[in-house]
Amino acid sequence: MIIVRVKYRTPEGQRDAFLQQLFDEGLPQACRAEEGNICYDYFLNYEDPNEILLLEMWKDGTALAKHGKEPHFDRIGQVRIEAGVHATIESYDSKQRK
Repeated sequence: MIIVRVKYRTPEGQRDAFLQQLFDEGLPQACRAEEGNICYDYFLNYEDPNEILLLEMWKDGTALAKHGKEPHFDRIGQVRIEAGVHATIESYDSKQRK
């Protein structure tokens, strides 16, 4: 399983508008519908009103690679840039014990 942690930093007071645009365009919903997606959830920082955490979980690297080629993936990046939102992305490969 691949876990992706995306930390978004929005301009002051723009967090809700950024999220609303993503959802209005159906972008998170499209990601959740992809084959191999296990989790695609946003979390609002309790202490920082300009920070969002996106937690993604994918079945494997193949599913994640396919996700990166989807048109809605590109659109998320466009919305982020247009809104002046900075993103930090980290990926982890879960090695489960057997």
